[in-house]
Amino acid sequence: MKLLRMFRALVATAMLITLGSVAVNEQAEAWVGMPQLQAGSHFSLSSVTAFHFYTPPPPVDTSKKSGYRNLVVKNLGPIVNTEKYDFAPTITADGRTMYFVSRRSDGGALGGDDFWVTHSEDGNDTVWGPPTNVSQINSPSGDGAASIAADGQTIYFASDRNTTVKGDMNLWSATLDGINWKNVKEVGPPVNTTYFESQPSISPDGKRLFFASNRPPNFPGDPSGKIAEDTKNPNLDIFVSHQLADGRWGDPFNLGHTINTAEYDGSPFIATDGATLYFASKGHGSFGGLDIFRSEWKGPSDTDWTAPEQLPAPINTKFNDMFLTIPASGNVLFFTSDRDGGSGGLDIYVATNPPPPKNTLVLRGTCYDVNSKEKLGAHVVIRDEQTGDTVYNKVANSATGEFLAVLSSNAKGELGGSFLVTATEANHFPYPPTAVRIPMRSDTSRIITHDIPMNNEEPPIVKWVTKTPEIMKKYPDKFPKDFKGVIIKEQATIELFTLLPMIFFDQATGSMPGRYVLYHTPAETQGFSEDTLSATLNAYYNYLNIIGLRMRNTPAAVITLTGCNSQDAANEKSLDLSRQRAESVKKYLVDIWGIQPNRISVEARNLPENPTLPTSPEGIAENRRVELACDSWEIIHPVLHKQNVKVPDFRNVKFHMVNGLREDIIKKRELVISYMGKPYATLTDLGKLSATESPDWNWRTGEGSSFGVGKLPEGEDKMTVQMRLTDKSGREVLSNVDEVSVKQFSQTQVVAEHLADKTVETYNLILFKYNTADMGKWNHKILDTYVYERIQPNSDVAVNGFTDILGTDDYNDRLSANRANAVRADIAQHRSKSATLIAKGYGKKGLPGTGPLYPNSLPEGRYYNRTVQVLVGTPINNP
Repeated sequence: MKLLRMFRALVATAMLITLGSVAVNEQAEAWVGMPQLQAGSHFSLSSVTAFHFYTPPPPVDTSKKSGYRNLVVKNLGPIVNTEKYDFAPTITADGRTMYFVSRRSDGGALGGDDFWVTHSEDGNDTVWGPPTNVSQINSPSGDGAASIAADGQTIYFASDRNTTVKGDMNLWSATLDGINWKNVKEVGPPVNTTYFESQPSISPDGKRLFFASNRPPNFPGDPSGKIAEDTKNPNLDIFVSHQLADGRWGDPFNLGHTINTAEYDGSPFIATDGATLYFASKGHGSFGGLDIFRSEWKGPSDTDWTAPEQLPAPINTKFNDMFLTIPASGNVLFFTSDRDGGSGGLDIYVATNPPPPKNTLVLRGTCYDVNSKEKLGAHVVIRDEQTGDTVYNKVANSATGEFLAVLSSNAKGELGGSFLVTATEANHFPYPPTAVRIPMRSDTSRIITHDIPMNNEEPPIVKWVTKTPEIMKKYPDKFPKDFKGVIIKEQATIELFTLLPMIFFDQATGSMPGRYVLYHTPAETQGFSEDTLSATLNAYYNYLNIIGLRMRNTPAAVITLTGCNSQDAANEKSLDLSRQRAESVKKYLVDIWGIQPNRISVEARNLPENPTLPTSPEGIAENRRVELACDSWEIIHPVLHKQNVKVPDFRNVKFHMVNGLREDIIKKRELVISYMGKPYATLTDLGKLSATESPDWNWRTGEGSSFGVGKLPEGEDKMTVQMRLTDKSGREVLSNVDEVSVKQFSQTQVVAEHLADKTVETYNLILFKYNTADMGKWNHKILDTYVYERIQPNSDVAVNGFTDILGTDDYNDRLSANRANAVRADIAQHRSKSATLIAKGYGKKGLPGTGPLYPNSLPEGRYYNRTVQVLVGTPINNP
């Protein structure tokens, strides 16, 4: 290394100085400012006396002293050490990460002395992973002698890059951003000069920077001023610089003649207690080469230190021993030596069971997202509750989320107390001031762990948004004042469902789709009754069973089945396919229901006689069908239900929603509605993720409910709703559970307690052909048979017209109004006496707040939406 050659020349020249009558002739090598003293070399004690006013005591073998008896020294072994120089270790306070300097040439070395890093997961004394080159700090120049801050987030090191002055080594720093070292920069003046500055050691609080330099000593307390005048001192002294309020470093001070001598004094290490200084020296006496000493700061000035104590064998030997570093636990120390038995040159050694420095207290932890467990580079602040002082104020590592604070002792030397920990991070809510109470102790070093879970999510919130039921407004004394929920009244109703005389088929097939209810044997038809069918699409999907039963009960009736195709593709342009479809319907009625074949005629055509728009996907699907024609009313009459029906006071309800989670991580959200502890309905179509109000939801259960489609709650248990969010990682986050009440009124209560004014009858549906408002003979027959006699002079009649989704909004509004008016005219002609008779078209959007009557995604749903609904409300004659 070129620095070594520089320093060898510097020492060889400067040491040829005659001090008094004694000439010193010294040979040395240097690596990053550390002279390798060769065997047989010597320093003149007389020259030391003349130079530094200090006579060191002779070396003392302390290996027998109490506290050193269990000392064991080991070489770190071939994973860390090589046949090249490996030296200057510096370790984080937790003992798990160690940086060192090496001259090895493989593994990404940039040339000369480079920094390397190794890890020990458990802070083991000798088990370390394979080192890696710290390429983000290293340069082709000489780089060496580093000091890692206690929390491992800042490193100070020496380098002769960026200088052209011979022998000029300067201090640099870098900060850790996740796993990358960044902000590599010179410490700058007044620390750096054109002299030699190297071997830094940063104090645990980051406020003092110790280093070695051959600059003029310049320390106070020199009564003669002789040292300050001597600018040719070739040996190293230890200096300290204090960090100023603005972050810059102040003028360095020489630690004084208690620490520094006329010979080599360097490789300082300030322990995590902030008071114990370890350093290497020749001038305090040694076993042969450089030895390691320790001293404690007494204060208040930078020169107030106890007399250095020489560490015992086998730490110190007749060889060169230096560059010591100790984790916060103090149970091991690492150092450099060129003693015999190593891998070659300089090696790194570990000493177990050494006398530790003063006891220390470390508070460490990990900042992380409480939900995703992602590690966070949060800004952690720790405040001493007793003194009010801020004892830690740094950003945790962005990759690991780790922070580490070395806490000071009180005036009695006790460690512990109550500390307030807070943390902030841009994408998370602040971690609130949290007390960490640590028992006061002075007899041991401790590492306390306090992790910081942070939340970037407000709790998801969902809330029923209900209206005040009309019955509450009219009869407030029958309900609690804070009642929120649904009121269900049982009413006598008549509901009519017209049967659609068509069966729809999938493309290019003559087999009926699975959504139709089909029996497999004649025996299964026993007990079938259309009275058990609800007046919904469930009745339509039993259409062939209804026709089979009615034909079985009406032997004289005959029907005609006309098979059609859509003509939109080659596999649909086939009369044979049309006939196959009609024959499959006939076969079912003959084989399963026992209908004589001669009662069923089969015809085939391409497009139906009145096709739906054949160029649209909807029209194509509707034209693949079999039409049933019959002149017998007994066969084609509607399904009629007279029953007591439960009706909610309001048909629909909404939900207010607050996601909590950030929208960019949400995969889906849904509302889970429960009743009596069982799923009642799951709402998945909630609009945009940013929507805070759900679409209208009908109180009747939806598809997939364990209670059955179209039913209302039984009993008066609470209904609950909870929002369930799933993020892109698959994690589920649940909201609060909001509940509403259910209040039931039977038909008897409704009449006896005057809770309803009228009965409601729904005649649903009267079907119209595609794109027409012509009622046809069967619609008039339905009105004449079922509706006219139910309209009383005091009845209110509403005629509502609807369409499917084909066509524009304006066109469908007009078409639905024309259909409603056609029915209204028929009613007015045949039943002129009623309280009110109102007709209105609702187009394809359906009734406000409820939408279309049936799903437009299916051909049968679109046909059933081409309808007019007649509602008859007749007042109840209450006593």
